[in-house]
Amino acid sequence: MEGIRQIPYGVSDFLSVRKDDLYYVDKTMYLEELESQPRTLIFIRPRRFGKSLFISMMQAYYDKAMEGRFDELFGNLWVGTHPTPLRNKYQVLYLDFSRIQGDIDSLPEEFNSYCSDQLDDFIDTYRDDYPEAKVRKLEESNSASQKLNLLNNMARKHGHPLYLIIDEYDNFTNVVLTEHGEDIYHKMTHADGFYRGIFKKFKGMFERIFLTGVSPVTLDDLTSGFNIGWNVSMAPELDKMLGFSTEDVRKMFTYYKEVGMLPAGGDIEAMIEEMKPWYDNYCFAKECLKSDVHMFNCDMVMYYLRNYVSYGQAPEIMLDPNTKTDYNKLRGLIKLDKSDGERQDMMNEIIEKGEITATIETSFSIMDITKPELFPSLLYYYGLLTITKETNGSMIILGIPNNNARKHITNTFRSGGTAPGHTDAQDYYAVRGMGTAEDGGSVMTAGGTTLR
Repeated sequence: MEGIRQIPYGVSDFLSVRKDDLYYVDKTMYLEELESQPRTLIFIRPRRFGKSLFISMMQAYYDKAMEGRFDELFGNLWVGTHPTPLRNKYQVLYLDFSRIQGDIDSLPEEFNSYCSDQLDDFIDTYRDDYPEAKVRKLEESNSASQKLNLLNNMARKHGHPLYLIIDEYDNFTNVVLTEHGEDIYHKMTHADGFYRGIFKKFKGMFERIFLTGVSPVTLDDLTSGFNIGWNVSMAPELDKMLGFSTEDVRKMFTYYKEVGMLPAGGDIEAMIEEMKPWYDNYCFAKECLKSDVHMFNCDMVMYYLRNYVSYGQAPEIMLDPNTKTDYNKLRGLIKLDKSDGERQDMMNEIIEKGEITATIETSFSIMDITKPELFPSLLYYYGLLTITKETNGSMIILGIPNNNARKHITNTFRSGGTAPGHTDAQDYYAVRGMGTAEDGGSVMTAGGTTLR
């Protein structure tokens, strides 16, 4: 419908969202907070929490080449009336390592090719800032490492600050780890490995760096060459930077009701209460437990909303089928441990009780990944557990946040496979109304109560 903002389900490009006037949940107020943090930041969140869209917004905001479009892109957002000192200050290099594909033998070449192409696009964007001879020399090089050296020298000489933004920093390395094993992974991330080598180039070259990913596994294996990062994944001031709050959801649904895309008699509060047990209740900083403001998985909310707009009712299947693939990498990481009896016991405890007392490790090496005490941390980073309570000591209680996570846990990790009398599809797809112990465990109510 003309003039009505479309639902940006699956859209992670900020420029497209703004150009096409898609619905946007404003997160620009967090830019000011990020600028008060150390200059090299690592921010880890589960999949489908809006990481890619957020850093795409960051790229547009800090890019000096986008200065002329500031009002168009940010004028009606929070930062449009509260611009920060670093607005449009940088030449921005953006890398998305999930785009690197290829078999294990060609991976170094594919990695070099991708980084080289991104650096060529970078220098083409800012070529007017540098002597043409230097630009040509960078473009003629076939080595991403050499291109970075040239860019470093050029930017320093001509006084141009650089900002590096990396999305999915751990994506293809986790694929290598799960599909090709620890030896190949170790060669990439240690000693003279090509992946570790490129991070050593980044160190000291960029005035600011922002990395996102899902798991801290690769991070720890890189720190000997890249030891300047500050992990803000559990910083309470950034707890709600990604995902949707209840107020975000209420505002979005109210908009679509007012423009006539939701049933006129539809009860928005009832819709929110229906979604809460499935998509809500994420908390990433124990200090925020007292606020009682937890976060929704934003892709799941838009999946629900899209169904409601299209068919006038909630989806029959409350889990978005696209999320099934999100946990394949985690399944692979867990299979690295050939004797996982302790972890299976922990998993059974989580399924039975809905929670476990543990600590969250902010980073750990692949050498430690098979340790059972790290298992809850892996589940936390993948969004299958979340912070639910504090204890008197250093431990915290991690609980299953919602029915979405519970279904993924029971179908990915249930000892013995599928429940009796159920097919894999029946176990995976959580049909509304299901929720007995037989079909995959207990179900949560909107208030977070677990029912059996």
